[in-house]
Amino acid sequence: MTLKARLAAFLAPPGHNSAPRGSLRRIALLLASALLAALLAERSHLPEERETGQDELRAARLMQKAMLVLRAYRADLGIPLDALIDPNLTGLIGLDYSDLTTTEGSLQAKRTACNPAFAALMVRLLKEAGCGKGDLVALTLTGSFPALNIAALSACLALGLEARFISSVGASTYGANIPGFTWLDMERHLYEQGVFPYYASAVAFGGVAETGGGIDGTGIALAQESAGRHGAPFLLEGDYRDVVSSALRRKAILESGGKPRCYVNVGGGLTALGWVAEAARLDNGLLSTVPKCSDPARGLVFLYMEEGVPVIHLLNIERLANRYALPVDPVPLPEADSAVQASAFLHRYFLRALILGAWAILALALLYLESKAAPLQGRPD
Repeated sequence: MTLKARLAAFLAPPGHNSAPRGSLRRIALLLASALLAALLAERSHLPEERETGQDELRAARLMQKAMLVLRAYRADLGIPLDALIDPNLTGLIGLDYSDLTTTEGSLQAKRTACNPAFAALMVRLLKEAGCGKGDLVALTLTGSFPALNIAALSACLALGLEARFISSVGASTYGANIPGFTWLDMERHLYEQGVFPYYASAVAFGGVAETGGGIDGTGIALAQESAGRHGAPFLLEGDYRDVVSSALRRKAILESGGKPRCYVNVGGGLTALGWVAEAARLDNGLLSTVPKCSDPARGLVFLYMEEGVPVIHLLNIERLANRYALPVDPVPLPEADSAVQASAFLHRYFLRALILGAWAILALALLYLESKAAPLQGRPD
């Protein structure tokens, strides 16, 4: 039988002797209807996507502005740029080591995070978490990823969210580990320049400083000086044995203005992740679940998820970039407008490709199943 005849027979109304083909037809119609509805729903959301794109664009432009302000501030401080490790001359890439360095980090991850598209991505993740204008977002920010801190705050401002956060001064390699130009110094300068209306409620060493390693001696003195310039209360806490009380203390500070609508963690801080093996198995981005853990030493990520508060966890930046089709270690760095347009285009392209691809696979699968079904009644061709 020809393919044309098989298609005609397949689409014809089922007779009393064609139960298998009738079942196939019903399945086909249901699946095809579902795929068509998904495609139409995706198309119907284009106006909403355009509106969402304005929020994303606002956030990306804010991040780009903040980066330019900090690059000028770095120049004013007399801290030269190093084109070898910072080819985009962002000013946000630190040293391979200083007394403020807490642990080893990825240079590629630090440079990847400087893309303004991450601010647009944060808008998307916050909206998926259910955040709307006026909602409170709790954050723990780190010196390891100043660009991601800026992306998170830019997204909060673009969406009109209230941000309450705790900042850490310690940083992994190539983070904000330059004495006199720490994340606390950056945050203070951005606030004083009117870029962000947000200021940390408290500051801490951060990183592995609280595990008894990383920052010690001169580093501790530099961290305390940075905290003194910042002015927020300094959380001088103990080592890993105090992680339970440290996490609860931070949680109380973050919730002093009310229960947050969402919790955002940037980096691998001890009190955010906890002193538990399950922390290494955490996913990235907007979390749908966390590994089951009843250890009292689990961190804020686990505690907030258990309370039903959505959690956005930003770590393993290359993997996060790959998940959302963002370039890894781009040179040159895209401008805010082009970065957002590219990410929005890729999001729509992959969604449509997924729907149309599923439709094509369905058609091929049904043709194959039909070819294996019992032959039709009547005279063969």
